Amino acid sequence: MEYLVELISVFLVCVAIKWRFKLQLFHSIREALIVFVSLLVIGSVWDSFAIFRGYWSIREEFLVGINIGLMPLEEYLFMLIIPFLTLVIYKVVRLKGSS
Repeated sequence: MEYLVELISVFLVCVAIKWRFKLQLFHSIREALIVFVSLLVIGSVWDSFAIFRGYWSIREEFLVGINIGLMPLEEYLFMLIIPFLTLVIYKVVRLKGSS
């Protein structure tokens, strides 16, 4: 559960920053969907392979216990939330750099 709480916290901070600075991250919803679906597909394949091969494992006591394939729900959320965080930070830095 701890991992999910951390991810939700990061997401809420990102949304607050996005609203505060009135950031436009994408030109359209279609563009946003293409980006995030691509990240989800690539990340899912990458992480599933790594878990399958035993390159890393995930400690169950920090998770809610919902698995989709080889990965927990939190790992899928990570693949969406962390790029969102990166994009928000990038846009804020760019905005402040041009002021």
